[in-house]
Formats: sequence, C-alpha cells, structure tokens
Amino acid sequence: MAAESAYDYVVVGAGSAGCVLANRLSEDENATVLLIEAGPEDTNPNIHIPLMLGSLNGSEVDWKYKTVPQKHACLAMNEQRCIWNKGKVLGGSSAINFMNYMRGHREDFDSWARLGAEGWSYDEVLPYFMKSENNTNQEYLKAPYHSKGGPWTVSDVLPRTKYGEMLVEAGKEIGYPITDFNNSDNRNTFNYNQGTIKDGKRASTAVAFLTPDVRQRKNLTIWTETAATKIIFERTTAKSLKIVKNGTEGEIFVRKELILSAGTVVSPQLLMLSGIGPKAHLEEMGIPVLCDLPVGENLQDHLLTILRFNASGGGLSMDWTSTNCCESDGFVTTTDDAPWPEIQFYYNPFFYFWGPNEKENCNISDEFKETFQHKSKEEMEKKEGMIIFPGLLHPKSVGKLWLKSTDPMEPPLMDPRYLEDPYDMKTMLKGVRIAQKLAATKAFKDMGVTLDYYKFDNCPHEIDSDAYWEHVIRHVSMTIWHICGTCKMGAKDDPTAVVDPSLRVRGLDNVRVIDGSVMPHETSGNTGAPIVMIAEKGADMIKQGK
Repeated sequence: MAAESAYDYVVVGAGSAGCVLANRLSEDENATVLLIEAGPEDTNPNIHIPLMLGSLNGSEVDWKYKTVPQKHACLAMNEQRCIWNKGKVLGGSSAINFMNYMRGHREDFDSWARLGAEGWSYDEVLPYFMKSENNTNQEYLKAPYHSKGGPWTVSDVLPRTKYGEMLVEAGKEIGYPITDFNNSDNRNTFNYNQGTIKDGKRASTAVAFLTPDVRQRKNLTIWTETAATKIIFERTTAKSLKIVKNGTEGEIFVRKELILSAGTVVSPQLLMLSGIGPKAHLEEMGIPVLCDLPVGENLQDHLLTILRFNASGGGLSMDWTSTNCCESDGFVTTTDDAPWPEIQFYYNPFFYFWGPNEKENCNISDEFKETFQHKSKEEMEKKEGMIIFPGLLHPKSVGKLWLKSTDPMEPPLMDPRYLEDPYDMKTMLKGVRIAQKLAATKAFKDMGVTLDYYKFDNCPHEIDSDAYWEHVIRHVSMTIWHICGTCKMGAKDDPTAVVDPSLRVRGLDNVRVIDGSVMPHETSGNTGAPIVMIAEKGADMIKQGK
C-alpha cells in the first residue's frame, strides 16, 4: 500500500468511464486523483490486437458474469443463463469489446432530458462526444458533428470482407441509404462501421486517455488489482473507501469526492453494500440503511439472436489483425412512427460465433449440440459462413440487480427479464423478417449466401413460421454487452432515480456515479461512445463544482 492514504478524488473502476475521469480530473495540477481497478494492467497482448478480441472472453480480464435463469430467453444455454462478459482490466470493457463507435440517435438523449435529466439533450451532449474524438475519416470531418484532435482515435474498420460489402449493398437494394451512423439520425440506414482503432491496434480508453505522459503526472495515482469493498460514511458524507489491494485490506480517505465508475454491475453492488439501496432488500441482507434508493432497478440490455448463413469465399483472412470482424451494420425501424431505430443488424464473417469456442463462450447446453452443429475443432474451423445478429435496441422488458450476499467478492444476482414484454418478441420477429429480405437480394444471391435454418428436436412448429422463429429467438438469444440503467439518472425529486442530472447520488454529499449505470434507458447502438461522453461531461461538472 502506498504511503499516501488521502486523495481529493477517488475513482473506482478504470473502465470506459474511469480512465477518462482520471485523465480529465488530473489536468488540474492542484487536485490529487486516485484511480483503482480490480483487474490487472492491460499487458495481455491480445487486448491490443482487434482480431483477437474473441480470445478475451472467459479469460483473466473478464468478470465472467452470468444472469439468473431466464424464463423467456437464453433457453438453449446451460441453466438458461446468459453469459455477460465485462472487462476486468485497465480499460474495462473498452479493452475487450468490439470497438464499434456508435453514438446513438438524437432522440435517445432528448428523451433522457424530457425524463428529468436536465442538461443531457442531444445538443447539450454533442460537444462531449466531439471533445474526445479524433476521427481519421476526412469525408466525415467535413460534417459539423465530427472532430479531430481528441485523445480517442475513431477510424474506418479495415480491411473489409466481401460479406461486409454485400450486407451494405443488400441494404441499399431494399431501400436503405448509406449514411453516417453518427449523424444524429441513424434510422433506416446501412453503412460501414467506424471503430476505436488506431494504427491497426485497439484504442481502449486506457490506451487513449492514460498515455505515458498522463501516467507520469505527479498528482495521478493508479492502482490495479485493487477492489473496493465498502464506502465509509460520516452521516451523508463519504469519508473513506475500504479496499483490498493484492490481497491486503486497506482504507483510502476522500478529501473531496468519491466517484463510482465501476460499471452497471459493480457500481450498484458497492452502493448497496454501503447502505444505499432499496430499504427492504438491505434490511433483508442485514445492512444498515443510509439512503433508501432504487439502486439495481431499471436494468436494461440489448438482446440479440443469431442468424447463420452458408457462404464461401467472402470471409476474412486471419492476417487481417486490424479488423474487429464487424465492419458493417444496419439500423432499421419496424413501425412508421418510431422516433429512433428499433433493430440494429450486427455482422460477423464466421458461421460460428467465436469460432470453435462458440459453445463455451455462449454457455450453450450439450442438449443443443446438434442444433448448433457443434463438431470437432477442425471441422468447425473449416466451416465457412457469416452471421447477422438482429438486436433489440429499445426493450420494454426491464430487469433488476440485487445482492446475493454481503461478500463484496461475490457477484450480485442479475435478472434482465429478457423478452418478458410481448413488444420485444414482436419487434425481434420483425427484425428477422427484414434480415430475410436482405438474404433475398441480388447482392446475397450473387455471393451464393443462403440462410441456414436451425433444426430443433423440441420445436413442433413449421420452419419459417412465426412460431418457429419465436422458438429460435427464445433459444438462440444472448447479450450484446450493453447493460445499463442500474443507477438511473433523473430529476432530483424523481423517486425512480438514483443520481441527479449532476450524477450525484441523491441524499449524499460527495458521491457520484459516472458510468453506463446512470443511463435512464438504452441508446440506439453500441454504448461505448455514450459512456465516454458521460465521463467527459461528468468530469466537467466536477471541475465546475456543479
């Protein structure tokens, strides 16, 4: 344990948000900043090779969470539990994710503002997206909503496979134009992705914001292998933080503010362990209640299903180490009056998601080995194909997270309640049907790409009927790792909110939550860029005393 035991700002979690905060808060030479991370330094070489992202799931840099058994989804998974991969390493999930740079739709943020998150409308958050951005696409830089010179490099995902080009052409063929996904209205468009990749390597927030010169700042201290276990309060002021560093217990004192940036799972867990959460649950766990707040409620996630296609000759070369295997996407509405896109089409140039490791990485039960065509490693490696993942962007099914025990090292229980609301299944079905329209295009036919239908022993329905696809979606369903909402932001008098629009925990003096858990609801796309935006805006509010 370092000699210094008190800091002006203590940031818990060096993930997508925490690395940004450590950089921005330590710009003030008069402020001392401690950043702690439960995982190790980002020295695993595969972190920095985009193509190798699949090797990180289930590794030492992954929290390896699982949901509780699901009633309406994940039915082909062991115990009907979906795996949630989250980064446990410097850089957090930005060190293990797909690197896609998606801001979302204007309405996402305008809706946040209408719900009580004053100051978070699209026009108000756009400068914070641009503050961190260093976009290398010269054509995009002509637009007023992109920028260069920020610490976080955003580049076109290259090289491109023939399948990725085919998907964009197919979208155009059935009426979807090619437009910049980040132009504030990403409804009904297909295009090539941009990713947080610099010079062919992953640009995690640790790489981008904790550069060697930043890490040399005398007022910034970074501890890895350090887990927060409890916040110690004097009335409603956080005075210190209990930690375990490399197996040794310690205590860090807070001079100004404690900032939780540990993510949608750990931030609410730490609050509840410290007496901030639903009164009845805390009393049930024997934890003295300091603030009765709906911590852990409002859990939301983007759910997807996997559509596999037989194909050959259009995939990637394993020499293309700079690709994230997801170079094109599409966003569509399924209703005429939708204010934002409802389905995102993700793409992957493999028949098996995660290749020969699909069974383990997706937690697929042996019962469905034939359904998923799981064979020997050699056979699976030879099988060519591609995947389209229709993903639900704005689920109406809302879950919760709660403590399993008072042991801070034991993960909480997580129930997203996937597909509980009938709207979600109806929208997913529409997404599958649009994917079939893509598969019927000349672009797909010219490449000889055909949809591969799952064969279930337990499915009595006719193949391609709505009932069949509902069976597929309920069984072949998984997260796309965009979990959010468990420390919801809202108006100061909103009983459903945990933090106010300044990201301060309601009822406390000097604790903020700044990460994806504060999102009132999901954004229309991957959540990495919005979380960095939240951190940029949060850092400014702290420095301005808001």
